[in-house]
Amino acid sequence: MKKIIIIGAGEVGSFLASKLSSEQHDVTVIEQNNFKVEELNSTLDALVVTGNGGSPTSLIEAGAETADLIIAVTNDENVNMLSCYLAKNMGTKKSFARVQDTSLKNELADLNIDKIIDPSQSACDEIEKLLSRVGVYDIHEFSNGKILSIGGVITKESPLIGKKLLDNHEFGGRENWLVAAFVRNGESFIANGDTVLKEEDHVKIVVKAENIQTATSLMGIVATDEISKVVIVGASRSSELLAQRLYKNYEVVVIDDNEKDCNRIAENNSHVIVVHNDPRDPQNLIDIGVDSNTAIVALSKSDSKNIVCSLVGNALGVPEIITRVNRIDYMELLKDSSIQATISTRITAANSILQDVRSDQVKSALTFEDTEVEALEILISDGCHVLNQAISELELPENCLVAGVTRRQKTFIPSGNWKFANGDRLIVFTLPESIEDIEKTFC
Repeated sequence: MKKIIIIGAGEVGSFLASKLSSEQHDVTVIEQNNFKVEELNSTLDALVVTGNGGSPTSLIEAGAETADLIIAVTNDENVNMLSCYLAKNMGTKKSFARVQDTSLKNELADLNIDKIIDPSQSACDEIEKLLSRVGVYDIHEFSNGKILSIGGVITKESPLIGKKLLDNHEFGGRENWLVAAFVRNGESFIANGDTVLKEEDHVKIVVKAENIQTATSLMGIVATDEISKVVIVGASRSSELLAQRLYKNYEVVVIDDNEKDCNRIAENNSHVIVVHNDPRDPQNLIDIGVDSNTAIVALSKSDSKNIVCSLVGNALGVPEIITRVNRIDYMELLKDSSIQATISTRITAANSILQDVRSDQVKSALTFEDTEVEALEILISDGCHVLNQAISELELPENCLVAGVTRRQKTFIPSGNWKFANGDRLIVFTLPESIEDIEKTFC
């Protein structure tokens, strides 16, 4: 258990507070909005301090002198940096700050900030990966990209439907892929050999990096034309960052009804087409030429605008739609909609932080937008009691699965007779309630 202070109870802060407190960490939240304080007090098993994160008094009340970690994720970057600076001087061991301004990032060494959280940059990384694989709604890398988790929806074309997974392993080779987890009717499950998948199940398939096509074939995703144009809805900072990354490989159009923001992007990015118009109007999307080679990426600051534009794009037959949604209640509503690929800044922020609150042997930790399942990358060290034991010999929780291993730069999809060795990097999929047991087993 770690003592953690969170500054700011917005979408990112409240999500982190809920998640970390549910894992029995000692969490304190500092928030100055009285309405949010009341809401947190009624829903969160944590201490909530009413105050400003940049105030020494609030930090002392939160216990900064003995804290293991401070996470400052307010919308005010100056408050975030000041909070971390003060807390470190008081005795807090580690400090993470949400900072997006490039000029401010150059000051981090002087402020003694250990890690920068920039959800917009992380979201752009994820969007670039998704644009390269139409039909896939999340791609995550492990072991420096050697093993991938591919998320998607089982279609009627999938060869996995109606048979036990144990009987499907001849497809693509037994050692090349593994269904790690799936979501059905909003409930998350870890897969096993007796699992029988159905159409519309959301799945996570683990493959070696060179076998990504195997994952899409297993889901029944039919190959489509390559994306040549990307329409970005919203003239937000994230939109501008993404446009700057994509323009060399795609025709990029930014559309928004906010004239001031459109002018800002147009002035700074001559290589990007900027349209000042309402993206929720189908005719406006038709006028900028959306077709079977177009992707829509909805990145406005408004969840509702992003959702409406995505539904309009889907009705127009756009093959690839990626939607930024941060509100938890909206995420729940979208699970049964036609919108599949979603980006959440609260999830991307959490994934940059969770590794540091796990055991030292956990080298990365991932949460996902559509499921409670988490994935841990664990380094097996000398002295771990599982050395030379096979997976089948361990008394692992039922709701966890060792889905991949990297050993001396080689990757494996392990079977039950795999024996662990010093230096193995394991990819373990699990439900949250088993994380502590998994850390005790492998760390």
